[in-house]
Amino acid sequence: MRQYHYLIYAFSCVLIWSFIPIVSRFGQDGMDSFQFLFWSNLISVIAVISVALASGYTPAKLFILPCDIVAKVFVLGFLDCLFYLLLYYGYSIENGIAVLVIQYSWPLIIILLSVVLLKDRLSGRQIIGVMVGFIAVIITFTKGQITQLYVDNPTALLLVFSGAFCFALMSVFSRQYSIDPYISTVWLFIFSTLTSLVLLLSLSEMQLPPQGALWPTLINGVLINGVSYILWFKAMNAGNSTKIASVVFLSPVLSVLWLVLLLSEPFEIAYIIGVMLVIISGVLCVGVKRRSQQWSKR
Repeated sequence: MRQYHYLIYAFSCVLIWSFIPIVSRFGQDGMDSFQFLFWSNLISVIAVISVALASGYTPAKLFILPCDIVAKVFVLGFLDCLFYLLLYYGYSIENGIAVLVIQYSWPLIIILLSVVLLKDRLSGRQIIGVMVGFIAVIITFTKGQITQLYVDNPTALLLVFSGAFCFALMSVFSRQYSIDPYISTVWLFIFSTLTSLVLLLSLSEMQLPPQGALWPTLINGVLINGVSYILWFKAMNAGNSTKIASVVFLSPVLSVLWLVLLLSEPFEIAYIIGVMLVIISGVLCVGVKRRSQQWSKR
């Protein structure tokens, strides 16, 4: 059972990240995406440093790093910042359903990058599982009416896909770099905050979160964009990227369920189909045949 602890980390992230639509909807009330991202990042820095110190890390261990490690975590923070900015920009100018479908291409990109960069191998059932998982996402967000998915601004979706690529690359690099999850998370948000501050001052203006957006911004900063990253980096460092990426397909399906339950959006039969396909995808991608395990030991 212990060998699957990385899946527990991944499933925890899936549950936390499924609340992103709820939190971001209220958090961007009165703020633009630059402002919301900056304040979330700043709160995340405080949160992850507090968690790391509470976990026994000393300030010297957290903040005194070799130059090569600093360069690596700068890359992670820069990619993370770009992911969210491109995602928010896409939502502002393109069909929301189309953006959501493109957004959740990043688990697929993780798998492809893992094959190229980390030399992971895909079995036939894993390939099928990934395809089924992505189909589940499409069915969920189009409510089963796939032919009604249209694109007004292809450039916007290209930018969203670029953002998804940034997050996938960040996730794969976090495993390839083999940096301590706590240290990498602290520095990721330090550099992501600095990057978002530069973009905020260049393209928007400094503004405190309004009262209505304060609690969503705090929740987003502490949990969704903060502590969850420690769990995600632990999962990526300890487990197989293919298996981890496959379970992420459950997150958008849960997001739709929360929208129905918490914001009273209409329920669709396509959501049930989506959940069933996600479960099938998880079984195909996460399940490992005993014969395959025996062969890998030879």
